[in-house]
Amino acid sequence: MKKANIGIVIICLIFLTSCLEMIDKAAKNVAVQDSESLSAKDYKTIYVDSLYSLDVPNYMKELKSLHPEASLEYANIYKEAYTVVIHENKQEFISIFTELEEYNSDLSPINNYSIIQKKMFNETIEQFKFQDYGLKDINGYPAKQMKITGIIDGIDFVYVVAFVEGEEYIYMLMNWTDSSRFDKLENTFEYINGTFKII
Repeated sequence: MKKANIGIVIICLIFLTSCLEMIDKAAKNVAVQDSESLSAKDYKTIYVDSLYSLDVPNYMKELKSLHPEASLEYANIYKEAYTVVIHENKQEFISIFTELEEYNSDLSPINNYSIIQKKMFNETIEQFKFQDYGLKDINGYPAKQMKITGIIDGIDFVYVVAFVEGEEYIYMLMNWTDSSRFDKLENTFEYINGTFKII
């Protein structure tokens, strides 16, 4: 009798393990299917003031109300996908933050810039969290990329932000969406950042 019970338990465990593996595989497949799948032809190249270019999806349109300091502002309000680029003079940035005693001369300008921007995000986003990921370089220029999560006006947002250091300017590329759409758009946001080129 006990041997029969043990046999049934073993069969149940094997069956349960198989089911869990199938569920895990299915979940991974759904995640892959849910992510947006665009090819290079699904993007257009935007040139800004003979400074830089960036590829954005064809479904994005210019929307000049996303950020007061942005030199590029594109979005699709139906997909809740937003992309902006802000650039500032590198030497002015170094001078201002050196004067404010916020600049660490032991670090590169791009590292200083990313640290200061992180502090600014932290001041404006509730439940702010970040993680560095991907990209140490974009098209030959020093870069950093991070994912930022938090709440703005009661809405959960996720940002994919890249910082790029050029000869004259430092650039911040911000892509964001609400957290429920992030898995679908994450690859698109990373692709956008990877297309950034200084002219």
